[in-house]
Amino acid sequence: MSIKCIASGQKGGVGKSTLTILTAKAAPALGIRLAIIDLAMGNPSTSLNLLGNIPRHTLATYVINVSKVNEVIHVIPTEHGPVYLIPSGYGDLALINEYGDFKERLGSLIKYLIDRVGIDHVVIDFPSFEPSLDSVLNEALDECDIVYPVGIQDLGSVVALRNLLHFVRRFSINVGRPVINMFRESLGRQWVAVVGKLSGLEPSIIHYDPWVIRWVHDGAGQYGVGVKEALSYVIREILS
Repeated sequence: MSIKCIASGQKGGVGKSTLTILTAKAAPALGIRLAIIDLAMGNPSTSLNLLGNIPRHTLATYVINVSKVNEVIHVIPTEHGPVYLIPSGYGDLALINEYGDFKERLGSLIKYLIDRVGIDHVVIDFPSFEPSLDSVLNEALDECDIVYPVGIQDLGSVVALRNLLHFVRRFSINVGRPVINMFRESLGRQWVAVVGKLSGLEPSIIHYDPWVIRWVHDGAGQYGVGVKEALSYVIREILS
């Protein structure tokens, strides 16, 4: 069992939730028992996609002792088996900051998923955050066995990845193969070299594909090169 985290540092909109949702779709078909913890408190797109709504019981209500552990674990049925989701909701971060003992409660939730539910992998979907400033999400990083950095061809994204990698290495957390999402050849492959130098691993690339989002959300649209690359990355790296 491993705890795998998808993060980008302080850069949002790079496709972390898209990769998380693809992971949820692929895992049951591979016979993998997967749990997802959605940390995007305030913009819970993964939870909305997988559940269709924000439920009463979320990560925050568990952290502040309003919900029991079995209430906050939502079972998402798929054709090949269930995926387990711990959703977040709007305003959850404010609740946790005000009332919760986040690190201890997150650790107990992960332990329950491992010991009682029999999960093979826990995937934590991070929001954009500044590692040197956000104490709550830093505590979540400390639970990770491996962090997968996600970026795009943007200077702000490269700076965010640099800061994230610096923080992760400082606490001896393993770094997985990074990915440059929505890649455009016209912008040059120097981005690949830069991200590779920062991470020490040659990054994967997912080419820009206008069908990726539609395919992730409803399974419709063309099965384009970006969908194939994203699924290949998820299966080869995150679900390996």
